[in-house]
Amino acid sequence: MSDKPDVDQAVHGVSIDWDDSGMESLYANIGTATANREEFFLLFGTHQNWRGNAADNKALKVKLSKRVVMSPFAAKRLALILGQSIAAYEKQFGKIEN
Repeated sequence: MSDKPDVDQAVHGVSIDWDDSGMESLYANIGTATANREEFFLLFGTHQNWRGNAADNKALKVKLSKRVVMSPFAAKRLALILGQSIAAYEKQFGKIEN
């Protein structure tokens, strides 16, 4: 079994061939979202709260590295596919605890 995801899909009868030849990968262990009337902003970054002791970790410092800006329509489609992907993951591997 390959680690490469299946990137050929059909949506509403339209075949989509995803070209991932120029794709870059990014690791993020934290993310947030905000929006205005026209756009959604997805912010991704990393935190290192395992460093120091409990007193040092009263404030969490996050280094943001990437921002994805999407239309409300694209953001809603992403939310739907992410929900479906999480449901499939939990069916195979068990519930993800918050």
